[in-house]
Parts: sequence; structure tokens; C-alpha cells
Amino acid sequence: MLESSFGLGFFLKRPRIERREWILYFRITVDGIRRESSTKRRWDNTRWGQRFEKAVGSKEDAKSLNFFLDSLTLKINEIKTEMMYSGKP
Repeated sequence: MLESSFGLGFFLKRPRIERREWILYFRITVDGIRRESSTKRRWDNTRWGQRFEKAVGSKEDAKSLNFFLDSLTLKINEIKTEMMYSGKP
């Protein structure tokens, strides 16, 4: 997996039924090919910082979500590194 570009981002998507809480997704882009998947988490769209792709606030629920996002980022980067070392595309 010697890609020329790799990107990982988090964003909120509006559910079909109008709610205040939106569904949190992540997008992985490799060489211009992107794939999205849900994290199975919901978050208030008014408490989301798109610039930093994190939950805004200092409450425990925001800290917990940000910790989850950091853990997920770490896990994805570990998988990327393993694939690079094994030579898998």
C-alpha cells in the first residue's frame, strides 16, 4: 500500500428523520478513492466543530466522544501501517 495520498476525516450527516442529533461518519480517502462508514454514534450538530472535526465543549460527553475519535484514528493508522509493511494494496 504505497499510496500517494491518504486522508481521514470525520463529519456529521443529517438523518432522514429530522432530529437534533446527527449521525457521525468517517471518510477514508486513498489515492482519490473515498469510502465512508458510520461510527454508530449520534451527536448534536450545534456542538460539532467541523474545522477540527471534533465535539465542541468541555462536558464529559464531548470529552468521551473526542477520546473515541482519537482512538478510532489511532486504530485506522495502525491498520494502514500493518498493510504498508505487509505489502497489501
